[in-house]
Amino acid sequence: MQTSEWVELHGISNALTPPEVRDYEEPCSRTPREIALRTVVLQGIVAVGAEVDPAPIIDWYHEQGVWDHVTRDERVFLTQENPTREERLRFCWHQEAEWALLWAIGKVDHLGLPTKCCDTARLVDEIIPALGSDIEPFVSSAQLLQPGLLLAEDDRTYDMWCCAQKALRAGLLPDDLKMSVLYERRYAFEWLDGNQIWDEVTCDA
Repeated sequence: MQTSEWVELHGISNALTPPEVRDYEEPCSRTPREIALRTVVLQGIVAVGAEVDPAPIIDWYHEQGVWDHVTRDERVFLTQENPTREERLRFCWHQEAEWALLWAIGKVDHLGLPTKCCDTARLVDEIIPALGSDIEPFVSSAQLLQPGLLLAEDDRTYDMWCCAQKALRAGLLPDDLKMSVLYERRYAFEWLDGNQIWDEVTCDA
């Protein structure tokens, strides 16, 4: 079974973007600037996870005044000499959370179902400011989507995550569902909800 069929069976939208929740006006707990800065930090962290030299990235963070937005765990990762393969992979996967956050501030058109990884080439070449460049134009242009759209995608991601946990235990996951992508999206939305700091986000079902 494919994910598009699977979500329909569970009453979950398989649209590129689920229908907006009408009359929902609760503002997001995170500001557009805060979200944009988190994506910039994540892009550097992901690069280091892919074995890019951390020194120029750390310098860039300081030059752009975003070092204070780098979390405790991220600072440890950036400054340790020999991170393990597992640590690198964990931070690399956060690119999928970054993609979800970029969608929330209007930098990505849609998320769709979690059946493929994000467009890394577009992310690096077109969306996130290049290493060493001024990040202010990117940060200041961030605009949050309407609350009803954010909630609809948040709800869909949560519903898929809960259903996927049950399917995983039963050995019945859809063939094309990427659990790591779904997890990272859930991670991003849990952080957007504002109840947890980035390093301590939990994705309970």
